[in-house]
Amino acid sequence: MKWILSLVCSALILYASERYYGVEDLDVREDGTLLETQTKRPANGVGQFFYESGQVKSQTPFKNGLREGVGKTYYESGRLRSETPFVNDKVEGLKKEYYESGVLQTEISFKNDEANGLAKFYYPTGTLQGETPFSKNKANGIAKLYSPSGKLMRSIEFKEGEVVKGLDYDAKGNQKELSVEALSEATR
Repeated sequence: MKWILSLVCSALILYASERYYGVEDLDVREDGTLLETQTKRPANGVGQFFYESGQVKSQTPFKNGLREGVGKTYYESGRLRSETPFVNDKVEGLKKEYYESGVLQTEISFKNDEANGLAKFYYPTGTLQGETPFSKNKANGIAKLYSPSGKLMRSIEFKEGEVVKGLDYDAKGNQKELSVEALSEATR
C-alpha cells in the first residue's frame, strides 16, 4: 500500500512540475500562439533565453501558447532587471524595471497592452525623478520632473500625447514658462 501511495505522489509531482522551453523548442503560429516544436501543441510552461555565459536572460510563462503570468528579465549578474505581468498575451498590471543595484527604476501601469495611469521614474538612489500620467499609451495630464533632492524642477502638460505647455521652477519655486524650442527639446 505504501508503494502505491509513493507512486501516486511521484506521478503528481512530475505532472505538476513546470516545463521549460528554449528558443529551439518553440514555433510561432501566424496568430502569435507559441507551439511546441515537436508536438505542435500550444506551449504550457516557461520560455527561457540565456546569455552566452549560461546565465538566465529572461523567463516568460505561457498557458495555451499565450503569455500568462509575470515575465522576468535579468542582468547577466543574475539580478532582476524587469517584471512584466501578462494576461491572455497582453501586458496587464504594473510593469517594473530595476537598476542592477536592485533599486526600482520605473513603474508603469498597463491595461490591455497600453500604458494607463501614472508612470513613475526613479533616480538610482530610489528618489522619485519624474512622473507622467498616461491614457491609452499617450501622455495625458501634467508630467513632473524632480531634482535628486525632491524639488519640482519642471512640469509639462500633455493632452492625448501632444504638448500643451511647460514650466520650469527655480530653487525658490518660482515658475518660468518654457519656450517652444525648450519644450521641443524636453520632449524628444
